Amino acid sequence: MADTTTADDVLDPRKLTSLTDIKLAYDKLCKEEATVIERLEWSVGNRHHLEARLSHLARLVPTLQLVQADARQLENTISFTHHLANNVSAKVRQLDLAKSRVVETQARVGDLLDLEGCSGGVATALAQEDYETAAAHIHRFLAMDETLLLHTTVSASKAESVETWFDRLRHADKELSSLITHKFDEAVKREDMASVDRFFKLFPLLNKHEEGLKKFTTYLCAKIQETTAQNLAAAQTLGSREKRSHVIWADTITLLFEGIARTIEVRQPIIETYYGPGHLSLVIEMLQRECDRQAGRILAEMRKHRRLEATVSSVRSSLRYSGGKEPRADQPDPRDLDTLLGELTLINARAELYLRFIRRRVSADFEASIADKTERSKQETAFEGKLSQSQMVCDMAVIVADYTILEQFYLNESFKKALAMDIVEETANTSSLVDDAFYIVKKSVRRAIASNSVDGVCAMLNHAVTLIETQLAEGFKQTLRKGFPAQGYLDFNQAYTVLQSSLQSTLQAGKINTSTADSDALRQAFLTALNNTETSIRHIKSLHQTLEDNINSAMVGLSSTARAKLDSCLNDLKSTTGKFAIVGEFGISQLRATAVKPRVKPWVDIFNTTSHDIKELGGLQFDREVRAIVGYLSQVSEWSVREQLTRLTQMATLLNLEHLEEVSEYSTTTTWRLTPSEMRKVLQLRVDFKAEEIKRLKL
Repeated sequence: MADTTTADDVLDPRKLTSLTDIKLAYDKLCKEEATVIERLEWSVGNRHHLEARLSHLARLVPTLQLVQADARQLENTISFTHHLANNVSAKVRQLDLAKSRVVETQARVGDLLDLEGCSGGVATALAQEDYETAAAHIHRFLAMDETLLLHTTVSASKAESVETWFDRLRHADKELSSLITHKFDEAVKREDMASVDRFFKLFPLLNKHEEGLKKFTTYLCAKIQETTAQNLAAAQTLGSREKRSHVIWADTITLLFEGIARTIEVRQPIIETYYGPGHLSLVIEMLQRECDRQAGRILAEMRKHRRLEATVSSVRSSLRYSGGKEPRADQPDPRDLDTLLGELTLINARAELYLRFIRRRVSADFEASIADKTERSKQETAFEGKLSQSQMVCDMAVIVADYTILEQFYLNESFKKALAMDIVEETANTSSLVDDAFYIVKKSVRRAIASNSVDGVCAMLNHAVTLIETQLAEGFKQTLRKGFPAQGYLDFNQAYTVLQSSLQSTLQAGKINTSTADSDALRQAFLTALNNTETSIRHIKSLHQTLEDNINSAMVGLSSTARAKLDSCLNDLKSTTGKFAIVGEFGISQLRATAVKPRVKPWVDIFNTTSHDIKELGGLQFDREVRAIVGYLSQVSEWSVREQLTRLTQMATLLNLEHLEEVSEYSTTTTWRLTPSEMRKVLQLRVDFKAEEIKRLKL
């Protein structure tokens, strides 16, 4: 135990001047005495333990002395090693400095030797027309530091020689640059491709990368221009009965795109080998400007030969004043637009394919040449901005706009024709309008998908949705609003047949005998419209899935924004099923109110007059009635009735049990359609079954 007494706690008897102080001092002394006694008793009681620990410490003293000696020896060793390491590292630094200076000196000596060799060798190479060797000497000269080499010389005479060599090489650089440019131009005029490639490879050796790329790309553009002129001439002279005449302009612009793409594929390895990565974007930008010009020529010829401007103008007028039923005299025949629409979609599809190729090549070039992701993204964004503003992209936007107008007109006129030719086959339950309308929509939207234009696809989807809702759904609703004349027509068997044919997905309604021609026509029109409504819902779901699959397979690599636009338009198409469902429900309610209810109500009244109290013979009565209904409906309907009335049948089974234990026996062979709660409610109708026993059943 530790001693906690301090100097401030010692009592001074001279300060005890009152009885209270004396008592406090006395109490304090008593406490201290108790503490001392307690400490003394603890020390006496633990004497053996303390002695053992002291003995142990005494035995450790020699060991600690050895440890102390080893520690001092280790300290001396570490200190010596530290001192030695400092000395060695200093010498290593001195050696490294000396080595670097030696290497630098060797490099300067090598540069001086190379300078002298280049000065003499370039003249010899030029005299021998060995332009590759001369360019290599100039390239080595351009890599030297003139100021550093002049300071390296120790004598004035040597410095003068170095300056002479530099002057000679600078003059040779200018001479060789002019000579290579001249030779390159001559090779272009002669169309000597081998010489063009030869001198093109020399420009980067003279640090004239941009000049070489521009001259070479200008040559490539001239070749593209020449080839396009030949293709245009061939297209203009092609007869209208030739095999590819209907898509000749799409073929011509495809040849342009393929020629540029092939040029890039062939020339890219040469550019990367001799000019290094990061220069392809300059070449592609120049090629794209030439592509803009040549594509513009082709599209102008296409517009003239296809009379596209006049056709679009006529269609615009027709769409603007489409209120009349009779077609305008100047509007084109929709059947004649099929070929033109196919060619327009093909042109835009090939343009989109070409642009994707360009983007991939430039992106790969930037990735190989720019390590920093931020800078690479900046360069890609800048290139994309230039590409999106190119004349070709603008021309294709106009093509898509013209296509969209023509396709809308084609869709409108085809719908009108389908409405005018709407017939009902003798054995059919739906009219021809449904199949024809959705075939037309599928054809138009799939053609838009083939164009690879997101805006074009969205425009056609939106227009198709409008036509489906206004021409089909609203038309069916107008027919259903005329009602179903059922008076004097249906007996119960026929009413039930009509009702189940409208409700089921198969929509298989048979011919119904009519009393008068007018009533028969109205009934037939009503039932056909109702069946058309249900069939349209299935067609919309199938069309949505088909178009979604077509988009996923044909339009790959879409941005998130473009994909969101397409998904939104597809969802709008799918949501039209809701409108048809409302129309169908309206028709069913009309049919139920006019044809079924008046006939069924007397039958229900008779059924209600019969006693169904669940007592002796009550369950049997319910079972007989259920069996009668199942048998009757099985005879008058063409779909499975037993499956629909399974719950009623199981209720009758529960009400006719002899004992509650039979529930478990039935459960081993029967799949109950009733919930446990419903089963207990049914069993509780039996007055002879106790409630406690019913609750204990394991259902």
